Amino acid sequence: MFFGLTLFLWALPASGQDWVTAESFVIMDAKTGKILLSLNPHKLLPPASTIKIMTAMYVREKLNLDDRVPVSPYAASAPPSKIGIKPGEIYTVKELLYALLLASANDGARALAERVSGSEDAFARELTQKVREWGAYRTRLATANGLTADGQYSSAEDLALLFRRFINDPVLTEIMKTRYYEIRGDRELRNHDRFLFTTPLALGGKTGYTRASKHTYVGRFSNGTNEIIVSMMGSSKKWADLRTLIEKGFELSGTPIAKLEPKEEGLWFARKAKASPLKKGRHKRRASKATQAKVVAGSAISAPTKLVIKRKTKGGS
Repeated sequence: MFFGLTLFLWALPASGQDWVTAESFVIMDAKTGKILLSLNPHKLLPPASTIKIMTAMYVREKLNLDDRVPVSPYAASAPPSKIGIKPGEIYTVKELLYALLLASANDGARALAERVSGSEDAFARELTQKVREWGAYRTRLATANGLTADGQYSSAEDLALLFRRFINDPVLTEIMKTRYYEIRGDRELRNHDRFLFTTPLALGGKTGYTRASKHTYVGRFSNGTNEIIVSMMGSSKKWADLRTLIEKGFELSGTPIAKLEPKEEGLWFARKAKASPLKKGRHKRRASKATQAKVVAGSAISAPTKLVIKRKTKGGS
């Protein structure tokens, strides 16, 4: 009797804390909504910039893509991550949604919130009510961008549930999987989800980071006919944890994959060189003839050639 119990305990899967640093996670079947594996799925934690998927969904309900969005001094003063919009400038909803979901623009999030609700505070109250109507009962918003704020929290299960709703919008899905997007010909946005540059399994996701939240993430991956959603909160090793969760997710869904190589930490991204006004046309012609290969540490990725620099996200990513 005792011997049988010992074998049973030995066969139990190890706690998630034994193989990831994340405080909580959920791996969900994207098609059915079934949770395949989780760790502390209901734990309330700061979500950081994963909030921006909620902001985007609510903006889509309230505004048209070609609606104009004025930039206030408050919106422009948001701390990084930001794209440097200026007070008095006017953008379209479409432009700011790309800024929100690719470059994690805190200034863009504020501008959209003010356009929808008049103020970011009012937007956060409305959005809290809306996400609960969508079934996310363990989420409370105090901002539109996820920057640290008192009383702002979500859970890994809520993030997965909300992202499953997010991917039902073809416009948002198209934006989310875009690697680069140029606003007005002189401002290039680059997607913060590095999996889009390293594995064909990735269909897009949203990263997040503040000191209080550590690393957060929610995204979707596909392997043949199977699709999974991975949400993660409170991670100290974002990309390593996510690779492990992706592998585990496809194993549990019945389509196991080979071990993912650790490429994400070594990626270097290039900054677009700006042409002078007099040479802008000639610069574009030269660029069109350039090879479509970007220098990336540890990986060969297709993208326009540019001067290579290493860039780090400080917060709110």
